[in-house]
Amino acid sequence: MVARLCRLRLALLLSFFRGTPSAVARSVITGVLALAGAVALTVLPQWIEPSESVYTGIDTILVSVVIAASVIMPLFANRKHLEPKHFAQFPASSSQIAAGMLISTVLSWPTLWLVGWWVSLAALRPEWRSVWWALALGAVLTLLLTISGARVASALAKLLVSSRSAGAVRAIGLLLLIAALPVVVFAVTQALSSPGGKLTRDAATVLGWTPLGATVAGITNAAAGDIAGALLRFGVVALTVLLLLLAWFLLVRVSLERIDRPTDPNVARHGLDWFDRFSAKPGPVIGARALTYWVRDPRYRVALAAIPLAPVLIVLALWVAGVDAHTLALVPVPVILLLLGWSLHNDVAMDSTALWIHVASGTRGRDDRFGRLAPVLLLGLPLALVGSSITVTVMGDWRVLPAVIGMNLGVLLAAAGVSSVFSALMPYPTTRPGDSPFAQPAVSGAGSGLAQSLSMIVALVLAVPPIWVAASAISAVSFGMNFWALIFGAGYGLVVVTVGVLIGGRVFDRAAPELLALTQTFD
Repeated sequence: MVARLCRLRLALLLSFFRGTPSAVARSVITGVLALAGAVALTVLPQWIEPSESVYTGIDTILVSVVIAASVIMPLFANRKHLEPKHFAQFPASSSQIAAGMLISTVLSWPTLWLVGWWVSLAALRPEWRSVWWALALGAVLTLLLTISGARVASALAKLLVSSRSAGAVRAIGLLLLIAALPVVVFAVTQALSSPGGKLTRDAATVLGWTPLGATVAGITNAAAGDIAGALLRFGVVALTVLLLLLAWFLLVRVSLERIDRPTDPNVARHGLDWFDRFSAKPGPVIGARALTYWVRDPRYRVALAAIPLAPVLIVLALWVAGVDAHTLALVPVPVILLLLGWSLHNDVAMDSTALWIHVASGTRGRDDRFGRLAPVLLLGLPLALVGSSITVTVMGDWRVLPAVIGMNLGVLLAAAGVSSVFSALMPYPTTRPGDSPFAQPAVSGAGSGLAQSLSMIVALVLAVPPIWVAASAISAVSFGMNFWALIFGAGYGLVVVTVGVLIGGRVFDRAAPELLALTQTFD
């Protein structure tokens, strides 16, 4: 099995130079550019700062970024990767298939590029050549870590993500990349402007104790005569590789023994828009319908268009009052997320013409509440990540990114949880489907004002804890406080939205007939 897969991999490599003359020329140019990029990545640290103590830290960061990218990318883009179940019909055990796929990965262009990069590092780092054993051990461990990490990530993605959800996962990966770009640009700018600055030193120190950068840190320690420190760093990588290999062999066995559910040929899989991308369960189906409304219904589009106006007015008012720019940068994203989550507080009335389907079919209230959160979460979560990156870039301090993300997630989820309760507890008349979104029905009494005021006040009160914790972490910057602010904000928001869905579902179950009767009077 191993020999056969290696021969296939070798044939695939050689096919890179076959075809028409123009195709071969493109392949050669691509290979030369890739090799030039590997050499440039080696020369860049010494060109930025000739001092050995500085460019070694830059090497640590670069190696960490390359390894992290090789492990993360297969999670979102693995359509061309071989799967273990492709070999299920072969007369081979799961361990043979796992070993064959792992070893044959060495004969791939990304792996050869990595080898070329390490060769150029060995050629242009004379202090590394003085400890040849550490250089060889570091190169081997880096190669094993990259291959095993990429294989495990690809197998997990294939095992956990269905073909129908692959597009959504790739979209999530693209959104995460977009969210990280402002921070990456800021970090690179800071590193280039001050290569020996605190940012570069702190990043290299932290990464040097992780599996991503421990190999470079171990070689550096060995070159400095610290053999014990070098072995300790290499041990961190070796232990990680061992765990990844165990996970890979286990994933191969699970993939070979797992039986996928056959696709029903009588079920439509295309042409249903959002319903194509969600599973056929009550909550996801309601979420697909809600997303369809948000895309096509002008009432929702007008409400979404009005949300960005509020933070602009608030920022202008605070700026006139003399608030500093550092604080102003923190305001817009939480306000937008608060209003986005709060916009669901009357969703039952907005969806009045379809509510009878839920009541007649006996749909559970928690499924109704959970499904209606889909538009807010799919729009709000990427906005929280991208907005947090932009916020810390404007602030000029990337160290507070975890606290800002935790604050934004906590505000969004808390507001969504409150809306899940109030949309079933206090619905009020709103614009009917098909009417102009600017035409509001005449309402007697204070029902709409009371529901809006109470829901907003409760959302603001519940948003205070993550904002308070994040503000404390931002005012006294430390890694521990910022990490705690991220965990607290995300965890707190998750608890609030879960409780809100359960309470709102309970209210919906008890008052479903009354809600149906009430919404029909709105029409």
